[in-house]
Order: sequence, then C-alpha cells, then structure tokens
Amino acid sequence: MQVSLTHLPPSGQAELARVQEIILEELTQRIQAAGNARAKRYRLLKLVLFGSFAKGTWFEDSRSGRASDIDLLAIVSHEALTEMSAFWEEVEDRLFHDPAIQRDVSIIVHTLQDVNRQLKDGQYFFSEIISQGILLYEDAEPDRNGNPKNILARPAAPDRQRTHDMASAFHSNWKQTSMAFLEIGREYSVRPTPVNKIAAFQLHQAAESAYRMFLLTVTLYAPGTHHLGKLRNLARTIDERLEEAWGPPQKPYKRYFELLRRAYVEARYSPAYETTREILTWQADRIEKLITLADALCAERLERLKAEAGPSA
Repeated sequence: MQVSLTHLPPSGQAELARVQEIILEELTQRIQAAGNARAKRYRLLKLVLFGSFAKGTWFEDSRSGRASDIDLLAIVSHEALTEMSAFWEEVEDRLFHDPAIQRDVSIIVHTLQDVNRQLKDGQYFFSEIISQGILLYEDAEPDRNGNPKNILARPAAPDRQRTHDMASAFHSNWKQTSMAFLEIGREYSVRPTPVNKIAAFQLHQAAESAYRMFLLTVTLYAPGTHHLGKLRNLARTIDERLEEAWGPPQKPYKRYFELLRRAYVEARYSPAYETTREILTWQADRIEKLITLADALCAERLERLKAEAGPSA
C-alpha cells in the first residue's frame, strides 16, 4: 500500500494529520472511559485513505459548494469497535466542526479479520482500497516474538463467474425493493388525507435500496448503515454520475435531502418531524431518477462482468 501524500498540497496533508489526531484521541478517551481489561486491548490497527484524495481526483466547486469528501477505512482490532456506530458518528461530528478540517469526513470501520477475509475472497471493493489507498496510520506494535503483526492479506483474483452471479442477484433484488418502496411512498403522499410521515419513511427506504443496488452490484459491498448521506457519499466516490439524480445542491433542495436522510428515525419516532406533499413529490421524483441512473450503471457493470466471466455467464 502507498504511504506518500506528496500529491496533496501542504494544506491537505495538514488536514489529514488533524483527522488522524482526532480519531486517535477520541478512541483513546473512549477506551479509558470504558475502564475494563477487554477495552484496554482495543486498537486502531490501520487508517487508510481511499477515494478521490487517494487517487488524486478530488475536486472543489466554489459556485455550487460541492467538494470531495475525505474517505477513510478504519481497520480495528475487535468486532466491538465496529458496532460502536454512535461513537463513530460522534467522531465524524467532531471532525465536521473542527476549524482545521474544511470538508466532510466519512469513515467505514471493519476488523482486520474481516478485511483479510474479503481480500482472500477477491472482493473488489477492499482489493481496490488496498491497491489504490494510502496508509495514514499503522499500529506498529510487534507480536510477542518481535515480528510484525496486523498484516493485510494479499488480494486474491476474484472468481469471475461467481462475481457476476452475485452482482446479478443483488441487482435484481434491490431494484425490485427500491421500486416497491418508491411506489408505496408515492401512494401514501397523494392520498386524500396524506400520511406524510409514512410516505417519508418509505421514500427513505427507496433511496437506501437504490444505493444498495448500486454498491452491491458494482462492488459487492455496502456498509451496514441506514445513513443516507454516507451511502450517497460512498456511491459518489465510486461513480460521480449518480449525483445527477439530486439536481443542483442549492436551497431548498439541500434541506429536502436532509429531511429524507432524517426520515429513517424521525419520521417514525419524532412528533416534531414535519414534511409536505411538495417536498415528498420532489423526493420521489429525485429517487425515481436515482433508481434509473443506478440501474443503468449496474447494467454497465454486469455487461463487463459477463464479458470477463466468458460464454457461460
């Protein structure tokens, strides 16, 4: 894996150093607060930069306000660390509000055991991160014999036929799911007495399913989160064309998307959550376009996989 950040300007390198500092600081504090022997063994083993900042394809558009996010893979020592979703959200929130960090930071968290299993299986998403990513941090503690530990497996070549079959099944299942949720969301939003909260939740599920269709078909990976912003960012990292679904990132559309993002929890449980038929219509129209775009990109991927797998695919 690469370790150099010389392709980034000094400001970008300083920004990443601050990101790393905050992550390690927050994790240390959480471990100390836990105060038990098991938690003391928890470690951040590796922090890997991937996506546009690793590839050198990041962008900033001052007119639209859009900019590439910083995408990170945190490889941790224990499964319990991957289950601390609230903790990692707090870390991302602190990163968002730190004045030295000028862009959003998205973190996916996996154990070393899980990453190595995926690499040995030829999983595309993790194999690309390891081949194109940049190692920002590594726990260099040796094993009891003084030898290096926490070693990443060598990525295996994928089984082309199996990859095609899995991707095809993901595409079929999640396309059907996303369209069903969209249909239900539209139906609830236009009833004579609209049930707006139910419609909002169903539309969230439609958008989430569309992103899962794209991610699982194209990479065979989707993070275990319902956070629509994170799914959108990861999908955008893989193919920027999906962003066309949401139109210009301006008022009031940014707020409309934020309402959709919040609907997974708040539309079900918060009496303060409010939306309108106008907003729901905009969301449904955007999601319909998202499904269409994602479906077309999935078809591109499946055609390539079919050609790689050969005549039997």
